[in-house]
Amino acid sequence: MIHISPVYARYVLQEYQRRGYDPGELFAGTGLSVSALQSSDTIALEDFNQLLENGRKALDDELGLIIGRQVNVMTLGSVGVAAASAPTLRDGLQALENFSQLHAGQIQVEVRSTLQGVASRMHFVSGMGSVERFHAESGALLLQSYVEMIGGRPLVDAEFRMPFERPAYAARYEQLFHGPISFGWPITSVEIPRHWLDTPSPYFHAELWQQSQVNLESRLRELGSQTGDSYSAYVRSCLRASELPLPDLAAIAARINVSTRTLNRRLLEENANFRQLRNGVLQEWAERYLSESGASIEAIAAILGYGDVSNFRRAFKAWTGESPGSFRKRQANG
Repeated sequence: MIHISPVYARYVLQEYQRRGYDPGELFAGTGLSVSALQSSDTIALEDFNQLLENGRKALDDELGLIIGRQVNVMTLGSVGVAAASAPTLRDGLQALENFSQLHAGQIQVEVRSTLQGVASRMHFVSGMGSVERFHAESGALLLQSYVEMIGGRPLVDAEFRMPFERPAYAARYEQLFHGPISFGWPITSVEIPRHWLDTPSPYFHAELWQQSQVNLESRLRELGSQTGDSYSAYVRSCLRASELPLPDLAAIAARINVSTRTLNRRLLEENANFRQLRNGVLQEWAERYLSESGASIEAIAAILGYGDVSNFRRAFKAWTGESPGSFRKRQANG
């Protein structure tokens, strides 16, 4: 059973009580009560989703926005501390990805570099049903709040992509979201322009940031015994969130305060290796440039770090089974 922070449910309860509704109706069909909600450190996702279903009857379909307008980095507890104490916004977004499953089991944040900046994507567990929309709305607003807290200005040039059709109350979005919104996407995503990413955090705290990375490494070991791929997933996420040129093994090991030998050993235990993971991300970048840019193959090879374009052509052929030119032509033809 998945458990999550009770903070989001407390926001709903607060609004329910503010409007003078009977809290008993909100908790129908759940194992929750006012006292249990206020005293618990976690609640079952199943109970929270039922609470959302109950709450929408009285609070209409704007429930995700009701939650979202209140969320801030403190909603995330220790995860928020890690994100706020990070040196830059990019580091903080990476922390949100790495720690997301520790805070909210219903969501996995994925941060990927794009040609324009980064895409912060939100994957939700299956079986969320109609209330997934509320999770998507509140999650996107929380991310907006975090970026604006670090950057100190409205996030007017990000694009918010929602995985559902335009709702009847979409006019309310304009009051809460500061950038353009579009609907009908396959996944929730916030597209953040590159110029935001290296913004230094005014809340950077070296000791807290260092401690968060130590805690992350400990948690990776714990998760590794359960999933078998925690370190390889971590390395892959670091590489995907990075700009070119990609960081080397030593740089990634330093982030979680382990030696390169230890990280190599952890990867081997998961039947992975750094070169393999790095090549996989280089392939993603190569395909992105070939599909989305007009840069020449020679220029793309140089951007990816290949001194000789023939080496890039050979590598790309090994990755995909076709030449860069053939891939680009096929993509252009749809």
